[in-house]
Amino acid sequence: MNDFAIDFEWVDPLGAKGAELRATWARLSIAVDGYPVTRVYDEQSKTVRDAVYLPLYPLAEWLAAQWWPLWNEPWPPSADRPDYDSRHSLVSAREGYALPPLRICPAGSAIMFSWSPEALPFHRLEFTGRGTAWADTKLVKGRLSSLIAAVVGRLEANGITDTLLQQDWAAIQSADTDETKFCECAGALGLDPYSLDDVQQHEIEEAGHRLPEEIVTEFFPAARKGELIADAEEIHQALACAQSNAEDLVSLKELRRVAVGWIEVPAVKPWEQGYSFAQKVRTHLGLDGKPLKSIRDVGDAVGINEKTLLPVLTRFRSRSRPFAALMGTNDNSSPAFVLREAAVPSSELFHFCRALFEYLRSPIRRTALITDANTEEQKRHRAFAAELLAPASALCTRVKTRVVTGEQTEELAAEFGVPVYVIEHQLINHDIASVQQT
Repeated sequence: MNDFAIDFEWVDPLGAKGAELRATWARLSIAVDGYPVTRVYDEQSKTVRDAVYLPLYPLAEWLAAQWWPLWNEPWPPSADRPDYDSRHSLVSAREGYALPPLRICPAGSAIMFSWSPEALPFHRLEFTGRGTAWADTKLVKGRLSSLIAAVVGRLEANGITDTLLQQDWAAIQSADTDETKFCECAGALGLDPYSLDDVQQHEIEEAGHRLPEEIVTEFFPAARKGELIADAEEIHQALACAQSNAEDLVSLKELRRVAVGWIEVPAVKPWEQGYSFAQKVRTHLGLDGKPLKSIRDVGDAVGINEKTLLPVLTRFRSRSRPFAALMGTNDNSSPAFVLREAAVPSSELFHFCRALFEYLRSPIRRTALITDANTEEQKRHRAFAAELLAPASALCTRVKTRVVTGEQTEELAAEFGVPVYVIEHQLINHDIASVQQT
């Protein structure tokens, strides 16, 4: 992971008005992966510097106000979560001051930062950098917490009390375990947990109560904000169906027993864990580069015939809900899978393999929810499914150029039985080739 640093020092506020602003005027520098995203070209002095001068109160107040979405609402947002950047870009914290256009996107244990050039004519400044980098969530959260605490301490030292920042930060700091879980669920929906109306609060609580705890964190980033209870009820019913399945898939249970320990250490990126696990599964099953073009092919590979496989596959009732698949286990510790009907079989195959990974990766996991959200968990099993169905080693033997056309990716997708986007991602993510844009 890359580094993230915030440095500041209090400076003379000169003619600034407002007690909070005067007390927190500072020289601020923010660096991601060693690059100072606060680097600006100063038109007036014709110089470049790595810091900006501004009061830190507006920034700290914005961070506290957006605290729960900031760490729990993944990118990209769904259609019912508008104004994502208002909760994740420092542009929204400016209040007339020169903060860099730095976007903060959470993905579980990692944060994705992105920034780009922007001119601020009123300030006669221009942010000059462009980049994308990842940093450890605990590191980023700790350093932003320290910034907020320093601003709060500065206010108190100047006799300033009862500001919105101080109120919000006190509430965040005092949240107990249950309150924190609730706030994280609200944040995943892009909501401020401290400004919900009674209906919103009830819906979040009711939806959470209907679901097993181990899938709650995957449910809220994907669920429809206005249909929480309906979405939770669908998952509840699907789980009941899966868990009541009477089959005993002995060969799959044995594969899960063998796979204990195949997940790499937490320091490895989630998608790398998925790739590695799929490679180990293929090696163990002796698949080499053999395509698995259907759910039946996957079943055959793991020793389950079609007659045994069909009873453990059911479908969600609706095609319009935001969940792709679900895995639940019965009293035999054997899995069943609920899939969302897709327009093409290759998408159902891909989602089935994502759910299969969730069964195989843990001997104690009983449920898993497969969604389109960009969380750490979803990235891990997307990578597994891609590598299981279209292994990079097999693609390397078929792709001999550094650039492939759209027609070539379609041919590869047909050969491996996967959606075209899976081939494109595999080629790019494994540095096999780039895809020619039409």
